[in-house]
Amino acid sequence: MSQLSPGPRLLHSHLTHDVIPQGEGDDERCKYIYIARNPKDVAVSFYEFMKEHGSLAGYNGPWEFFARLFATGKVSYGHWSDHVLGWWRHRDDPNVLFLKYEDLIKDLHSNVCTIAKFLGKQLSEDIITKIAEQCSFKGMKKNMSNYWVECTAQGPKLLRKGKIGDWKNYFTPEQNKMFENEVMNKLIGTGLEFDFEG
Repeated sequence: MSQLSPGPRLLHSHLTHDVIPQGEGDDERCKYIYIARNPKDVAVSFYEFMKEHGSLAGYNGPWEFFARLFATGKVSYGHWSDHVLGWWRHRDDPNVLFLKYEDLIKDLHSNVCTIAKFLGKQLSEDIITKIAEQCSFKGMKKNMSNYWVECTAQGPKLLRKGKIGDWKNYFTPEQNKMFENEVMNKLIGTGLEFDFEG
């Protein structure tokens, strides 16, 4: 059996809170940074990602059909609201940092400071600024080769637009109403709200 590399280790995952590894004991508990995004932009981004993967992802149908699949939870990882609310209920846990994509877009610098504090890292202002610049959408676009999935010869792009509100270029009024009824209504009374306009 091989030895694990010394920590800290980083793992990117889309797992729900109820199945994510928790670690052993308070001193060795995993720390989680969960980033939630408004479900309308998530649906569009997910659809474009699936289109890019084509048959490898198991979906190559029209947007109208995918929007219904997403709203009813018939996509990978199930209902968006169940996934997000599962983590939202743990937002005050000392090992969970719940962030919103829209807040990162609007003020990445402050959020880098929040993340550093959560991880117990003391970073200089210069380092925080550098991290924010490199983690901005513009900064990541400069290093596109770091953001490919190796499942085809070139791999589909993982960076598309990085904007808030692109859903308005896809949603019909009927689809918007469907999302309000089947997705957004589940957030009522939870205190969780999202920015849809940018």
